[in-house]
Amino acid sequence: MTEMRDLVVIGGGAGGLVVASVAAQLGLDVVLINKEEAMGGDCLHYGCVPSKALLKSASVAHVMRNADRWGLPAVETEINMQAVNQAIKKAIDTIQEHDSRERFEALGCEVITGEARFIAASTVEVGDKTFDAKRFVVATGSYAWIPPIKGLRQVGFLTNEDMFSLPELPKNMIVLGGGPIGVEMAQAYSRLGTEVTVVELAPRLLPRMDEDASDILAGVLSSEGVSLVLDNEVIEVSETDGLKQVTLKDGATIQAEALLVAIGRRPVVDTLGLEKANIEYDASGIKVNRKMRTSNKNIYACGDVTGEMPLTHVAELQAGIIIANMMFRMPKKINYDVIPAVVYTEPEVAQVGISIEQCAGLPGGEVYQFEIDQLDRAVTDNNKIGVAKILTEKGRIVGAHIIAPHAGEMIHELALAIQEKMKVSKVTSLVHAYPSYSQLNKRLAGQYYKDRLFSPFTKKMVALFNRLP
Repeated sequence: MTEMRDLVVIGGGAGGLVVASVAAQLGLDVVLINKEEAMGGDCLHYGCVPSKALLKSASVAHVMRNADRWGLPAVETEINMQAVNQAIKKAIDTIQEHDSRERFEALGCEVITGEARFIAASTVEVGDKTFDAKRFVVATGSYAWIPPIKGLRQVGFLTNEDMFSLPELPKNMIVLGGGPIGVEMAQAYSRLGTEVTVVELAPRLLPRMDEDASDILAGVLSSEGVSLVLDNEVIEVSETDGLKQVTLKDGATIQAEALLVAIGRRPVVDTLGLEKANIEYDASGIKVNRKMRTSNKNIYACGDVTGEMPLTHVAELQAGIIIANMMFRMPKKINYDVIPAVVYTEPEVAQVGISIEQCAGLPGGEVYQFEIDQLDRAVTDNNKIGVAKILTEKGRIVGAHIIAPHAGEMIHELALAIQEKMKVSKVTSLVHAYPSYSQLNKRLAGQYYKDRLFSPFTKKMVALFNRLP
């Protein structure tokens, strides 16, 4: 028997949970279908949360080992991966309470565990249940993409789904991919004591981030013992005597106990029966318009499944757009112009707005920068590696790129400045507490006025004023 509902949400990740939560609290009859028993999606169980917990454990180990930088005795630590795994699990379990089945059922959602698929334009099937609904939201997320490298699928490898539960710390590891996941995990495992080699097809790490930030991070990772193989391609993977062997295009080979594939992700679309719901999609994701509506006017999509900027905060933004359009009939459209992106290495890499190259093409576009070793708080912390850049057009902030301690926190003030089309003076006139890392934004914005303030014209004006009684 087919049951009728107001809304069926497919996927219990960030985007799906936001929509389901709001809809249920507004009184709609909501069914939330999640493939796994535990909700929260990839971010909670295999991505953002466990990776940051692992990075913290690795950071503490690194500080202990290098405590003499701060006038304290250095301590060599023996890493117990079981204990580290428990710290990761504790973080997941704590956040899981907010995303639990019990919480959503208490809000009024009917929560079903299973794999949903469309069998008609307005009908889904999950297990032995069938639902019709006025509206649907597809938020099934993404999965780790495994490239078609010869021999790779025949050799055991790690992805984001199992790299946070290793029974023992590998002696050595090869990381395929120098993007955000690759560099974060490379630094984490290296700091825990694994010999790590990163292989990246592009000529540099983080090819979508600022080039100077990429170069600085590469230097940091190298100084910590991470081997970087850039501008090279893996053509074959094999296993010999329990070791993974990677053969590169230039003929070189690398061996390690563990192999982590962190090359990219793909949206979960193949098992949904999207054709039967008249939903247009391809390998890059479900096609949506700026209101997050699919080619079926009664079905929306959000999160990684759309292929648009696979970030948790973007999924939440898209969910908000769906809520406005679907529930309140407000014609709200998505805008990706001001989306902060952060890589949580040490130092962190963050950016928002346009790129250096885009700024160069603007009439009146200018770039200013400030070195982190000139920031007093960075000096007191003895964390002085990095640089910050501010991009302006005719006196307004249009972009920012930072590699520094806490860059992921500092980027938001500049994101707000871009969103509100603020002039640089708005940032320089705001009082920033001393000594804080946030002072970086004030010092950075101040570079815009440096040459203007001390120009020959200004000096002449001051000299003239000085002659006045």
